[in-house]
Amino acid sequence: MEKIAYKNNLIALRLKKIKNGVMSFTEPSEPIQLVTHKRSLGEYTKAHLHSPKKRTTNKLQECLVLIKGKIKIDLYNSEKKYFKSIFISAGEAVIFVSGGHGVHILEDSEIIEIKNGPFIEDKVLI
Repeated sequence: MEKIAYKNNLIALRLKKIKNGVMSFTEPSEPIQLVTHKRSLGEYTKAHLHSPKKRTTNKLQECLVLIKGKIKIDLYNSEKKYFKSIFISAGEAVIFVSGGHGVHILEDSEIIEIKNGPFIEDKVLI
């Protein structure tokens, strides 16, 4: 995992490789929780459900999982200032924790985008 920060402010988390076992990728307090599983044949997760709990958040986070292709992501701090670009390849993921971002498609790509909801139109262009 790579933590990408701007002046001690966490902007994004980048996942390049999944490690053996079950690993939490994000802090428990974050709106998006990403857990990776690299498990062996025959392992079993006990059947379960999650009881309803009120969860309140005041920030949106997004996670991109690149299935196929290659993309370039421009990262911006909370003041809308560009500070870094990263490249994501197939099999990698990135979570946008704060700040802003722009995405350039460099190859035909298949991307899964996950974000906390419910959906509210709140996009501010940089």
